[in-house]
Amino acid sequence: MKLTILLLVTAILGVSATGRSQDEHLNIRLHQGTLPQLFSQIQSQSRWRIFYKDELVNREQPLTLELQDKKIREVLDKALLNTGLSYRIMRNQVAIIPREKVQAPLPSQPVNPTEDSTYLIRGRVYDTHEPPQALPGVTIRVKDNNSQGTTTDADGYFTFHAKKNAVLVFSQMGYIAQEFTIIRSHNALNISLKENVAALDEVVVVGLSEQQRKHIASSISAVNIAQQTNGKPITALSQALQGGVTGIQVTQNSGLPGGDAAVIKIRGISTTNASNPLVMVDGVPMDMDYIDPVTVESVTILKDAAAAAVYGARAANGVILVTTKRGVAGRVAVTYDGYYGIQSPSAMPALVEAPQYMRMFNEAQVNAGNAPFYSEKDIQHTEAGDDPVKYPNTDWQKEILNRAAPITSHSLGVSGGNSLARFALTANYQNQQGMIPLNHSNKYNIRANTSITLNKKFLVYMDMLAIKRNTFYPNRPNGNDGNRILEDIFRVPPTILPKYPAKDGAPQMYGRYVDIVNPVAYAEHGGKALNEYGQSSINLQPKWEVLPGLNLRGQFSFRLNSDVYRTTRDNYYFFDYFSGKLVQTWGVDRGASMGRTTYYYAGVTADYTYDLKDHHFYVMGGYSQEESNSDYWDVRSLLSFYGKVNYSYKDKYLLEGALRTDGSSRFGPGHKYGTFPSVALGWNVHKENFMASASFINNMKIRASYGRLGNENIDPYQYQNMISASDGVESVFGNPDITWETVDMLDLGLDLALFQSKLELTFDFYNKTTNGIILWPPVSYVGGMGIPPVNAGRLRNKGLELSLNYNSRIGKDITLSVRPGISYNNNTFLTVKGGPYISGKTINKEGYALNSLYGYKTNGLLQAADFKPDGTPLVPVIANEKPGDIRYVDQNGDGLIDGNDQTVIGNPTPRADFFANFRVTYKKWELEMLLQGVSKCDAVLSGMLAYPLDMSFDGGVPTRYYADNYWTPQRTDARFPRLTTTPDINKLSSDFWIQNGAYVRVKYIQLGYNFSGVALKRVGVNGARVYLNAQNPFVFTTMKLVDPESQGNQWTYGIMKMYTAGVSIQL
Repeated sequence: MKLTILLLVTAILGVSATGRSQDEHLNIRLHQGTLPQLFSQIQSQSRWRIFYKDELVNREQPLTLELQDKKIREVLDKALLNTGLSYRIMRNQVAIIPREKVQAPLPSQPVNPTEDSTYLIRGRVYDTHEPPQALPGVTIRVKDNNSQGTTTDADGYFTFHAKKNAVLVFSQMGYIAQEFTIIRSHNALNISLKENVAALDEVVVVGLSEQQRKHIASSISAVNIAQQTNGKPITALSQALQGGVTGIQVTQNSGLPGGDAAVIKIRGISTTNASNPLVMVDGVPMDMDYIDPVTVESVTILKDAAAAAVYGARAANGVILVTTKRGVAGRVAVTYDGYYGIQSPSAMPALVEAPQYMRMFNEAQVNAGNAPFYSEKDIQHTEAGDDPVKYPNTDWQKEILNRAAPITSHSLGVSGGNSLARFALTANYQNQQGMIPLNHSNKYNIRANTSITLNKKFLVYMDMLAIKRNTFYPNRPNGNDGNRILEDIFRVPPTILPKYPAKDGAPQMYGRYVDIVNPVAYAEHGGKALNEYGQSSINLQPKWEVLPGLNLRGQFSFRLNSDVYRTTRDNYYFFDYFSGKLVQTWGVDRGASMGRTTYYYAGVTADYTYDLKDHHFYVMGGYSQEESNSDYWDVRSLLSFYGKVNYSYKDKYLLEGALRTDGSSRFGPGHKYGTFPSVALGWNVHKENFMASASFINNMKIRASYGRLGNENIDPYQYQNMISASDGVESVFGNPDITWETVDMLDLGLDLALFQSKLELTFDFYNKTTNGIILWPPVSYVGGMGIPPVNAGRLRNKGLELSLNYNSRIGKDITLSVRPGISYNNNTFLTVKGGPYISGKTINKEGYALNSLYGYKTNGLLQAADFKPDGTPLVPVIANEKPGDIRYVDQNGDGLIDGNDQTVIGNPTPRADFFANFRVTYKKWELEMLLQGVSKCDAVLSGMLAYPLDMSFDGGVPTRYYADNYWTPQRTDARFPRLTTTPDINKLSSDFWIQNGAYVRVKYIQLGYNFSGVALKRVGVNGARVYLNAQNPFVFTTMKLVDPESQGNQWTYGIMKMYTAGVSIQL
């Protein structure tokens, strides 16, 4: 019975009807009745709901009561007199509880307190709502001493006496207990209690509002952001979403400091244009990667059309809602989070040493019809190492790479306040060194969130943010940002010396390869490049409770972004070491450029919540306008009107509807406005009477939704002809009929919780069709001029999502949590008008995936048996192919290998994405691990990793793996073709270079220990945690030479392994 009552309470707490219920007046007529009969009278004539344990209430004790026009407190005060019972009011619910014994007054505080001294404590207890509400009836007792206690009065105030070092416990049904250690007296101690989501229906942030999860019929996912970020070396918030929820694919393509943000796709790729989801930070569009993860309170993913439709024209790729932390009424809290660690590349293939390189290069030269380049004598000297100046053997990775690059982060937060004003201030500094010289990033982040209660009806949020990020790169001529120096490691042969011994009076001389000075010279004399990014913003959000249940909210936001790029380099002259001749000069470089963007947002929203017995209504509507202005002739604006309705009956049957109309400046006359509707239905099956016998089912919700979303994220002015500024001639035709891409989405879902919610399951099926995808047709369609875009494609994404969550306690000290998930997405073009559209090595064609790989199918390598003794081929080949070259398939059977044989050869987009999170705690220890991976995707090996020694591209040093696996007459089953300095035939796009892109990665392993106790509190520390973390320590894949997640080639700055140690302290 106890569990049943608790579940009933938790099922309805949190309904926003406080104001209306508190104002209701009751008329009671009861003669020789009982308390349950009184409670029935109250519920029948008001919105109050009363809950109690059967064993508490004496059903035999008669009660006579006659009251007119009284409020709930007056009725209960009289009814419960001399019953040994009390009550607690939470919103429009009343919990009947045993009356607490109140401690007797104790003597006043002595003048000179000692360990046995007693302190006087006065204060007030609030909830964490905005604005905060005082909590009456909160129990206050000394820990491990139930005989000493009191409760807060009707306005949340309390007075208490306690000895030094006593631990006070503040508790109330439906709230998480709070402890406070007494080390001095307090005259105005503020304590905040947070609602226990295990005891109340969880409230989550959804589109432009907050709702209880039980009332939501659409598909949303809430990220456990604390678990994803605490103690993790997260350099960009997007990284924290990897392995968090299903239906979202997060890929980190780079580990470059300042450029290591992850790419996010929600339910597949819906367009050839910008396919990133809309990110709203505290109600304003913003790049989440500039947000300090420590400041984030919650992250919600809106995945289906019903959830995202209120964002209309920008919601086609999904929506991510980020809410930052706010101060709560209570004592001032100070927190510190910091870590230090080292980074090393996750994938950096070993290269051959100089002697092997020389022999392979000679072999490639001969196969290309040239004479060997290196003499056998030179090779032998190099092997012997008897003259390292003349015959060097350089390991460029050792010379350049820092395999223990440091990373550090420090965050300091201060928060607190009272019923009038609350604040949360956070400052963060992060320094990340790169694995290549002169590459590092510094990031500074200051956020101030304040909440001001002007009166009982009016509340204002005022948030300010300032960000600065400096990213440094080596200023290599003909390419900086670090990638070119990475390429030089693979390009410059090991036969080149980094630096020659110094000569008296002469400048430092460096080894040179062709016209390329080696990477050590670039690092020492190439200069620096600096990208300075700054952002300042202010966000004002007033809220006015016009009437009980009716709120009017406003929002005004202004943001200024600035981007400054500077390069510096001094003159430097390069001389040949042996001849002394000047061979190359680097001139002075003093460059600077700056860009600035301003952004404005203004909006008004009204919402109304109303409960009538078993009916729950929520209605919301609003208007917004925003504008972005850039120095680069880029002005964009959006005008929007939106509305949303939610209805539930007995919390069983759910209905949602949303509608948004957007007007965008990116489209021409007649196409500027689009309307985006949606509808969703839900059924909480577990609340039906026929489910009463299935007590092990705590939640079963069936969901269905359908709606339309839009994508206006295209470059501006596409509807106009473009005129060249140099000669005034039209260079690109515009398309005045270009319009929105629209997404129609069907979603069917099931939410299930079993065994007291120890096991939770969520399943979704979706069918998502993008209409009017913007494509660029072949030039021939428009007479050879610049190509205007057209709405030419129709694309379907169909998929499944399944996630589980298991939580259990083993004995007294051990808890276990396992959270796996898997997503499957199949992406197919239904129509491509005027297609197929081919762009290099990709194709968009009906019946195939977006950006499918395009090229030749192959059948291994050509062998000597495929040619006559005179070299005449016996099978179709490309001219000049020889044994050891790739054998291309004559796809159309015409006896020739040419462009007509090209076809779809693969799909680079992962069709399956999965994760599994494990967490175990034992007393104060905790251990976490996250596995993450993808499958069913094709990855292309390219660049110098695929065809080294290619002299059309300045060569390239073979990897050791390549050296062990290239074709020779003695090694005919090789993975790679024969060596040649002219591998153009083998560089054609083909499935020969496709690898299985599947992988499983251990994303992180973390071990932590939590310190607590009186000893810490005596020195003012409420809690501390230390931890060790390994990020990206292991990966399991069949892929070779590159990291399976970042992929790429010799240019790619792959993701990094990180090993960190850190501490979190709460004061």
